[in-house]
Amino acid sequence: MAKRGYLYHILLLTALGAYVFDVVQEGVELTKIAAAKKANLRKRQLMEERFLAVTKSTWPECVNLKMSAEACKDFIDNEIYTLFTNRDRYIRSVIIGKRRKTDQLYNAVTITMNDNDMVEGRDGDGMVYYDFTWDGSGELATAEQQSQLPPIAAMEPTASLSPLGIDPESVETIPPSDPYLPDESTPTDDVVAVAADDVVTTDDDVVLEEPLVVFDEVISEVTGSTVDEFMTAAPLTEEEGGGTTTAPIAGGVLTDGTAENTPEGDAKIEAALASLPPGGVTVEAAGERTIDPIDCAGLTGENCCLLIKLKIRDSDVNGNAIQCSLNYAASCTKKKYWQNLRGKKVHIFSNHNGIVSKVPKIVGRWPKKKVGVEFESWLLEGGSPPLILQ
Repeated sequence: MAKRGYLYHILLLTALGAYVFDVVQEGVELTKIAAAKKANLRKRQLMEERFLAVTKSTWPECVNLKMSAEACKDFIDNEIYTLFTNRDRYIRSVIIGKRRKTDQLYNAVTITMNDNDMVEGRDGDGMVYYDFTWDGSGELATAEQQSQLPPIAAMEPTASLSPLGIDPESVETIPPSDPYLPDESTPTDDVVAVAADDVVTTDDDVVLEEPLVVFDEVISEVTGSTVDEFMTAAPLTEEEGGGTTTAPIAGGVLTDGTAENTPEGDAKIEAALASLPPGGVTVEAAGERTIDPIDCAGLTGENCCLLIKLKIRDSDVNGNAIQCSLNYAASCTKKKYWQNLRGKKVHIFSNHNGIVSKVPKIVGRWPKKKVGVEFESWLLEGGSPPLILQ
């Protein structure tokens, strides 16, 4: 009986041991499976993050959630920092707010041009708008008030600073981001963020002259021409390069003055002059008034500014005359060059209430020929871009 009991206990212990072994082995297998699942999940997350960093170029969340511009900027900056890789980690976000009447350049009308310096207008129809009411003083703007132009941020390579009394050697410009300006591959505003290692160095790049000279800092306190000075300026001959030796009448971008109005555009200037009374000046009565949209189709940027100043001759209650700031349309080669010059960035547009008004997206590109330490040096030297052309 004792021997049978002993054998019974041996069999019981053996069975128990086998059971425990199976349980432990099953636990180990479950642990391995769980670890594998966790590793696969993390790998998938990393792949998704990598895919997001490579492909994400817009942030519709800012509009869908009605974020403030500041909250949207924080959100975008965090995603760029945590998700993007290599050079794209240096993409900057910039808030561009709506103009306000309290802004320093409230008295400047923005004139949007095409690459040929002809007025395109806000909606592509040549119409130009002043965004605020004009608080007229009832007094003719003085020569000094007329000639106080908005800052100049860039100029065409063939333009001259001499009529402004500025020594070109005293002005620092931003060098091109790389020695080539792509021809058909010039990027649009819908540039997709690419992996930073994707540095394209093809053999079919076309060497072209830079379409703009961009100043390291905007040129402020610019003294331009009065209406009368601009109208009586003697044109230069074709051998002399065209344009005039007279100072410009508008700020923003300094053009070379060689663009010409269409016959329809000339007719608009002639009609404006013909409508003037004897003495050549009409000054509105003092008080607040709305400036009607101005038809500048067929006019150069500077002649559009002349037309505006012919229609609004009075100073306002702050002692400022109406002014103009020339700009380029987003589709222009010159505008894209400006954006690319500073590398990739995200523009965040906000309305008057500080809420994001349209989906932020990446614009611009990185220089193709700069990598490693050279790229970092270029990035550090770039500084913060003036936003007149942005």
